[in-house]
Amino acid sequence: MKNYAKFIFDMDGTLVDSTYAVENAWSIWATEHRINVDTILAISHGRPSDDVIKELMPHLSIEEEVAKLEAIEMSNVDSVKPVRGAIDFLSRLEDHDWGVYTSAPRELAIQRLKAASIPVPKTLITVEDVQKGKPDPEGYILAAKQLGVSPEQCLVFEDAHAGILSAMEAGCDVINITAVGPEHPSVVNKTNVSVAVDYLDVSVLLNNQLISIDS
Repeated sequence: MKNYAKFIFDMDGTLVDSTYAVENAWSIWATEHRINVDTILAISHGRPSDDVIKELMPHLSIEEEVAKLEAIEMSNVDSVKPVRGAIDFLSRLEDHDWGVYTSAPRELAIQRLKAASIPVPKTLITVEDVQKGKPDPEGYILAAKQLGVSPEQCLVFEDAHAGILSAMEAGCDVINITAVGPEHPSVVNKTNVSVAVDYLDVSVLLNNQLISIDS
């Protein structure tokens, strides 16, 4: 079993289940712009909303449209719940052992974590902190740097295809959490990617200590 120095978590779909808040916001936005919401959801998971809007409707004011989406999502923050086992798993970690990299804006990320009773980590990388969002590796490289280690020493927990690619490109090993989203066969067969339904299925070494809800 490989021994890791730090853990880095994605947020939406990995630590918190924000499915309703996210899909509801995109549904309202899609109706306003007369786009099939399924077209949006097919490409949006795990990616920054501004990248999605640029891809679909580059003629719009991206900043204004992102602000609309964020306002809708903030209004639904109370619908966010923790992924099964996440709170218990995190309680076994020291504050300096882990961080979060999310494609969400900082204030929305903080409010979602609080709504799900997930502690806000000292290392919190959000969309404002990177020039290129997932699947670019910039965010995971930055998170590892802030945690004081190399990406190769980090284990990443992710649910989205774009996020898994981001972490792999950074040099991290990955656990694909499938409690909210699907497994991603094109990447989970790689040697540095494994699958867990939720945190009850996770048993890993962190600084020579076994981290498991059953331990």
